[in-house]
Amino acid sequence: MQQLQNPSASEPLTQPTPVSKIQSWLVDQLADVLSLDPTTIDVKQPLTRYGLDSIDAVTLVGDLEDWLDLELPSTLLWDYPSIEKAAAHMVEEFDVTL
Repeated sequence: MQQLQNPSASEPLTQPTPVSKIQSWLVDQLADVLSLDPTTIDVKQPLTRYGLDSIDAVTLVGDLEDWLDLELPSTLLWDYPSIEKAAAHMVEEFDVTL
């Protein structure tokens, strides 16, 4: 029987950043909206690659606003067309902390 090893106490555990939390949320939501496997979504790829249309994009931004309690431009996912770019922009521009 193989035993799992615990990380050394001297090795810090990596905490999720606001950008990575937003990216994870967007991946999960996009997968749900478009009936995709979340593991197939690459945060660097344009969202249109996955079939995201303008109605779904605006709805997704609205859900994101609710989750973050922020007012975001409805064109966010067109102005920043990948999950990676949108998440980085929100953290920089809106000082998102999670």
